[in-house]
Amino acid sequence: MTKLFPLPLFLLPGGRAKLRIFEPRYLRLVRECSANQEGFVLAMMQGKRLYKYGTLVDIVDFETLPDGLLGITIAGRQRVEIQSTDQEADKLWVGDIRALNDWPHDEYLDDDQADDKAHIAAGLKHVFAAHPEHAEQYEAAPFDDLTWSCQRWLEILPLSNAQKQWFIAQESAEEAKQFISQLLEEEVE
Repeated sequence: MTKLFPLPLFLLPGGRAKLRIFEPRYLRLVRECSANQEGFVLAMMQGKRLYKYGTLVDIVDFETLPDGLLGITIAGRQRVEIQSTDQEADKLWVGDIRALNDWPHDEYLDDDQADDKAHIAAGLKHVFAAHPEHAEQYEAAPFDDLTWSCQRWLEILPLSNAQKQWFIAQESAEEAKQFISQLLEEEVE
């Protein structure tokens, strides 16, 4: 079974985030995942229930924080469906998961799609400039990749958990692209 880490954090493939680890069960998760060179699933919760979809993440860096706690940096690897869950004696969640296909990346775009891509990328660059804490997660942000840009928008927009679950379940970034394009058009008007 795969280890699950329930957090109110939404991360998609290609996304990065920093976490503070202090609970013994999550220190064990980090220790075991690092020792076995395996990832864990970042899962969202509704009350005491885990949502159906999450993201398999890898630990890509760690540090001792100024307060002495363990800090880790995670990177989203793959969207997953959580098919069953259980809790171990220390209350660490584990589950059976099914990997979902990656969202296709834009190979060829018509003129309208190219305009959407440019608009979405420009908006995201503006957000990253205004909020450097997002930008500092990425050495070279591939803004020219429409799928990557849509995924970063979904991570930072104030969406409900139900909306985030709906987007993560989609087979491509198309719905996200349309949604973000509409939001950006409304912002300009």
